[in-house]
Amino acid sequence: MDFKAAVLHQPGEEISIESVQLKGLGATEVLIQVRASGLCHTDLEIIDGELNWPLPVVLGHEGSGEVVEVGSAVRLVSVGDRVVCSWTPACGGCFFCAQDQPILCKQLNLNNPKGYTFSGARRLHLSDGKPLHHFSVISSHAEFCVIEEKAAVRIPDCIPWAEACLLGCGVMTGYGAIRNVAVVRSGESVGVFGCGAVGLNVVKSAQLAGASQVTGIDSLPPLNPLEPLMSSPQSKHGMQYVN
Repeated sequence: MDFKAAVLHQPGEEISIESVQLKGLGATEVLIQVRASGLCHTDLEIIDGELNWPLPVVLGHEGSGEVVEVGSAVRLVSVGDRVVCSWTPACGGCFFCAQDQPILCKQLNLNNPKGYTFSGARRLHLSDGKPLHHFSVISSHAEFCVIEEKAAVRIPDCIPWAEACLLGCGVMTGYGAIRNVAVVRSGESVGVFGCGAVGLNVVKSAQLAGASQVTGIDSLPPLNPLEPLMSSPQSKHGMQYVN
């Protein structure tokens, strides 16, 4: 199967849109037709050479799309399902998974840094047959991507593709900061330094957690999505912005 993908050959070079080949689909893997893919700062770090990664590579780990093919052993999703791609699938059986630390899953952390899929394969190849590396076991900057079935999270039909893809990283990072790190409780006050993509989701997650006062602190003017929250120094949402 051939399709278009954004390929990075060397740090500092422009990404090129090329025809790539998909060779095979593992028993527990699914093929996703990508509908939207977010650009994360991690992608930029690899493009700029600030983060080492095996090259050439198809970047992207914030993806949403539709399941179009499934492996022989797939049971969690079906063809036609709308999904968000998760870059942290876990085996469920290693030491770390047993300790409720799936982010440290042995299988994930063995194969991901090598540019492999979660199962330890390389499914993508350049048009000349040379293997391509995967990124964060997803590689969503392409027309299609191959992911483990555990990485395909079903979503309702009402969520637009462009918004759904952000659930794969930026939204969950902001939400996790509030829920798992800061552990914000109802009535508490929250200060958010930096109101970019992750910061905006920290703001929203703090409001969902019941924070009585949320103060966004940034050197730049607020982005459009925040303007309704900041129409006054103290809005009905309990949101302040400090420039």
